[in-house]
Amino acid sequence: MKTRITALLLTLTFLAGIGYVAWSRFSSFHNRNYLVGIVNPNKGSAEIVRGFMEGLSSFGFQEGDNVIYTKCEQEDQIEAALHDMVARKMSLIFTATTPATQKTMKAIAGGNIPAVFAIHDPVESGIIKSLSEPGGDLTGVQICGSVPKTLEWLLALVPGIKRVYVPICFDTKAASQSLASLRQAARSLGVTILEGEVRSEEELDAALASMPEDADAVILLHSMLISTHADKIAQAALLRKLPTAAAIEKCSEGVLVSYCPDLYRIGRQASRLAAQVLRGASPADVPSETAEFFLGINLNTADKLGLKIANDILLQADEIIR
Repeated sequence: MKTRITALLLTLTFLAGIGYVAWSRFSSFHNRNYLVGIVNPNKGSAEIVRGFMEGLSSFGFQEGDNVIYTKCEQEDQIEAALHDMVARKMSLIFTATTPATQKTMKAIAGGNIPAVFAIHDPVESGIIKSLSEPGGDLTGVQICGSVPKTLEWLLALVPGIKRVYVPICFDTKAASQSLASLRQAARSLGVTILEGEVRSEEELDAALASMPEDADAVILLHSMLISTHADKIAQAALLRKLPTAAAIEKCSEGVLVSYCPDLYRIGRQASRLAAQVLRGASPADVPSETAEFFLGINLNTADKLGLKIANDILLQADEIIR
């Protein structure tokens, strides 16, 4: 009898120990205040931040409960904001745009602050070694890859296009990367690219007012300036009866067709990686991921252009705006 009682007591003690450890970890997770910095100077991609914050909340990291956010949304304030975030020993920093990520990588070098990004091409930009083995203090979501298919969808909707006007601002590495990808795709498809570099909103207005007369369509690529003023570009093209396509999510702003990642879903995807890091995983060991692409078609714009979109194409669309 004594032996049985002793065994029972030992078992209860063991189970209590497990319960205490589990409760300690649970309590530590929910009682700790996580400081999360967000650096996104691109006003045209605000949905990424919303997706990221709501995603973290679904993983138990809730603002006002155990998370305190600090945001920087102004390009000219990034360095000062990062200096403050490092001094405050952020639990994690989330970045959007390649320039912001490069500055973050420099700011956190040699420290113990991890970062998660959502940018165009992190490998080509020198942010990580590879998607499968990021190395260093950063991991995240790669957005590139949709540009060639964007051009293909434009040609599928409007056959016969030969000259495409591309307003472009090189305000992020993604702009030059996506333009290079478009040039290559255009060569293989027999399309001429008419490039119009702009450096400000005023220059963009002037460029849109004097678009090449022989342009058959307009394409929007990855750029903070272009993304922020997508609605203006779509409207200017519509006045010229030119179809528009975008490798960024802009169908809701009047662009005819887009083939790109969903900004909100990118943020949610990044939040899943961030949750792993906040729970103790090293960014070096959390593989980076590639965003999934979606096809969007704006039928309102198609109607204004007098275009009839074939049913077999509409059936392939992930989003149709009526």
